[in-house]
Amino acid sequence: MSIVGSARRGNTYAMVEAGSHALTSCDVELIHLKDLQIKNCDGCLTCDETGECHFDDAMNSIITSIKETDGFIIGTPSRWGLLSGELKVFFDRLNPLAVPEGLAGKKAIIFVVGQTKDDEADSIRSAYESVKTFCDSAGIEVIDSVIAEGCLEKDDLINNHVSILEKCKNSAVNLYNSLI
Repeated sequence: MSIVGSARRGNTYAMVEAGSHALTSCDVELIHLKDLQIKNCDGCLTCDETGECHFDDAMNSIITSIKETDGFIIGTPSRWGLLSGELKVFFDRLNPLAVPEGLAGKKAIIFVVGQTKDDEADSIRSAYESVKTFCDSAGIEVIDSVIAEGCLEKDDLINNHVSILEKCKNSAVNLYNSLI
């Protein structure tokens, strides 16, 4: 399953799409969070007891798919040194899988993109760490990552950093190979 945690169809989408397209020998469900109506978690913790969220929205079908998924491509832009808000809401809404450890043993690759570069790219690396922290807490093994620096404009990856997209493809192949 590929998850685009961005509010636009730009660099993050290009990275996740490149990785997804490299997986020609398996079915990949690409989810662009901006296209879904997902409510914010209200922290009621009812799902800890029932295994289900009381909200009736797009997350219900996604959670069903996630239970059957072995691996994830997770992409986010860096926002103030953190993952995007869209991806954070998505992670929060995975709480019905927390108590039964429904994510444990799954594998992931993480793609992060931001506008800073070189010594100033700490914010992008921090965004990566925020996604990795979620994965570690959920029991998801992070196999690989790709961090794209210096991408301010919507199509910077496609126009100026094509080698990053190749890294995304190779990372996806590494994920696939770790699962077979």
